[in-house]
Amino acid sequence: MNIKLIEKEKTEIKDFGNGLTLSILLDKMTGAKNLDLGTVTIPAKNSTAMHKRDFEEVIYMLRGEGKLKLEDGTEYILKKGDCVLIPEGIMHAHANDSDEELEQLYIFAPQAGSEIQKSLRDLPIKKLESEN
Repeated sequence: MNIKLIEKEKTEIKDFGNGLTLSILLDKMTGAKNLDLGTVTIPAKNSTAMHKRDFEEVIYMLRGEGKLKLEDGTEYILKKGDCVLIPEGIMHAHANDSDEELEQLYIFAPQAGSEIQKSLRDLPIKKLESEN
């Protein structure tokens, strides 16, 4: 068995083009077989679009405060240290109504299909601060 160390500071930052960014830490391309893991940063006063997945999604709040919004209008307040399991097929959005950026760790299990992994990897790359 080979251990693989992935340093977040050395991963590329994927840019959704609207201020949201993604850092892919683990997926098929980095050697994981059964899960995807990464971070999403949502700027102040911004949110993702409503979406659903055909696999479980786990969100762990690393920094900031936000909301998990469901299609039926239900909202869950999430703060640093909170963890939420989103079952497959649930329409949801991640929102940051605060004045500060938030960062979430995501885990997809089982692993996302190749179409989702490819679309995430095809996002434009935002240069890391150390590269400027």
